[in-house]
Amino acid sequence: AINPQALPFCTDPLDSDPAMAEHEEEAPPRALTWEEIQDILSNDSNGEAPAPDICRLYRAIFCLRQAAPSKPEAVASLEAALRNRHGGPGGEGGIRFKSVLFRHECCYLLGQIGADCEDQVGRQAAYDCLMEVLLDETEDEVTRHEAAEGIAAVHGAGTTSSTDGQDDAQGLLSSEVFKTLERLALESGGRGPLGETCHLAVEGMRRHGATRVCACQYASHDPALGDPSAQAADLPRYTNMLEDESVELFQRYVAMFTLRNLGAGEVLAQALDADQSSAVLRHELAFVLGQLENEVAVTALTRSLGKVQEHAMVRHEAAIALGSIGGEISKRALREFSSDKEPMVAESCLVALDTVAYWEAWERLEERMRREG
Repeated sequence: AINPQALPFCTDPLDSDPAMAEHEEEAPPRALTWEEIQDILSNDSNGEAPAPDICRLYRAIFCLRQAAPSKPEAVASLEAALRNRHGGPGGEGGIRFKSVLFRHECCYLLGQIGADCEDQVGRQAAYDCLMEVLLDETEDEVTRHEAAEGIAAVHGAGTTSSTDGQDDAQGLLSSEVFKTLERLALESGGRGPLGETCHLAVEGMRRHGATRVCACQYASHDPALGDPSAQAADLPRYTNMLEDESVELFQRYVAMFTLRNLGAGEVLAQALDADQSSAVLRHELAFVLGQLENEVAVTALTRSLGKVQEHAMVRHEAAIALGSIGGEISKRALREFSSDKEPMVAESCLVALDTVAYWEAWERLEERMRREG
């Protein structure tokens, strides 16, 4: 999943700085309106229109977070996009948006926005759609993995705390969502993207209960919480915990998010390079490196993207992270794999290049304005 804090397209430079209006022809693409987003994601009523290109779809779903009149309406739009069929609702022409990248990002956003919904109606709608995706064996495993992560985020955020948290925790562990995630984890032996993600979700419910908000600078709802009391002196301990493949996966996730919160980009990049135990862990390492936007990670991310034997979800996250960081090395790698035979990787590179181009256009415009100023 992409780092929304690094996303372009969702703010309009002409709105944020009126002085840019006279340079409109040179400005980066403006933010999409709610009406435009709805049009892009709408059903193909005649059953013939091709889906918009991946970059336009990506812009639409990430602009949606800011453009939607309300969070429940954003949830409803994402839900409709996942269920969108040729021939309109209930049409027999098949799923319109087949891109695994697009579908899994819809699930990511459903989890994040659903968790942020103030009312139970919005959270329930997000949860219901994500559970439908999770249980649909025709969906790609990467999409189902993202649905499981989203369910954990929504369910954790929707849990109300009692005075001491005990009653709430007991209710959580006896809930249907807990039983479903536990069953899927056990059926796979806790292995593979779906099995490991369900295991992490179960462990998060057991250990965090209703306390799922990170006391840090990052707004994402994460699968595990970093240690809020950790300081620089704790870096060696959490580095060892992350790198030790005999340590339980959830504890390694705690270590990873702790190191992210401490800004330990070099350590996280080394872990991405070295790990051979879990594609799920490596994909999350790439994600947090994208959040950090530290150039020290470019070499490791480029190597990860270039490993054709690596799981597509890891290479995807590496591409998106390179788009967040930018620079010439990142752009060369993204161009090289923009026609990769794995569609999710190729599409991720195209989206990442679109991100880089946006910010570079904005930087050129600001530089010209400074010179003219």
